[in-house]
Amino acid sequence: MKILVLGGTSFVGRYLVEAAVENGHEVVLFNRGKTNPEVFHHLRHIQGDRRNDAKLIGEEQWDAVFDTCAYSPQDLEPTIDSLMNKTKVYMFISTISVYDDYKNGRPDETSSTFTQRIETDEVTGETYGPLKVMCEDLVNNTFENRALIIRPCIVVGPNDPTDRFTYYAQRLMKSGKIALPGGDEPYRLVQWIDVRDMAKWIIQMVEEGVRGTFNAASNPVALNQFFNAIANENIDKEWISDEVLNKADLGARRFPFWMPISEDFPEGFVIVNNKLAVEHGLTFRPLEETAEDTRNWSNNRELKAGPTTEQEQLLLKK
Repeated sequence: MKILVLGGTSFVGRYLVEAAVENGHEVVLFNRGKTNPEVFHHLRHIQGDRRNDAKLIGEEQWDAVFDTCAYSPQDLEPTIDSLMNKTKVYMFISTISVYDDYKNGRPDETSSTFTQRIETDEVTGETYGPLKVMCEDLVNNTFENRALIIRPCIVVGPNDPTDRFTYYAQRLMKSGKIALPGGDEPYRLVQWIDVRDMAKWIIQMVEEGVRGTFNAASNPVALNQFFNAIANENIDKEWISDEVLNKADLGARRFPFWMPISEDFPEGFVIVNNKLAVEHGLTFRPLEETAEDTRNWSNNRELKAGPTTEQEQLLLKK
């Protein structure tokens, strides 16, 4: 297949490119050349901005287009205008943040999503989900039975720019006392997806001609099992309660994979139904493997997520 990848050098797109090339497909990248420009030199690159230069990718026919980096209709409209009659399938990376109700069980692909229309293209915690819904609508309305929508939960693994999983992969290999979220209920569930498992599965579905909408998420496990799987045996876990964490001033350094248990999120996290994806071939590597590979990649990386050493010490004193 001749595959066009929008983006393709950061995280999800990077592993989609690798998986497609490994399966023998011809891959072309369209991006601005600003993020990790040193990767995939052996592949063809079309340099441009998706909002201003989409005409460059509408001059050819594609077997598949992979869109990993559209966050608003303003991102999407130029590329759709150029590609609506130029591809056999348009694969769009969305998010499980499109679901508007976690109170009544775990959402599946038929569950309700946000309905409000967002005028701005500024992505915030409040606009992210609704904007992605609007993007999904554009893709489905334009491509119809040529659309493949993927809704991932937290995506983890090497090259993750957010450091959410990387924080635990690094911190839990140290010794001594460590502050962890969960309090009196460390048995609440968490969910993730290794970027490499997702990429391999997406390529497989495109090859098999699968279309539609799919949640991309692992089988959920208890928070304490999640930590134990990737932890050094010499750590001393100190569980910090939701009450203490809600009062703590951590700013942007909040604990990843933690949400307070509430009426809106009774499981203390966003957990979705992954049955449809599993039925269509999604598999999961061991969490220990994901953690080891992430540590090997991150090495001495200065992390963007998780509490600082000073913040953690204050929590332990409380």
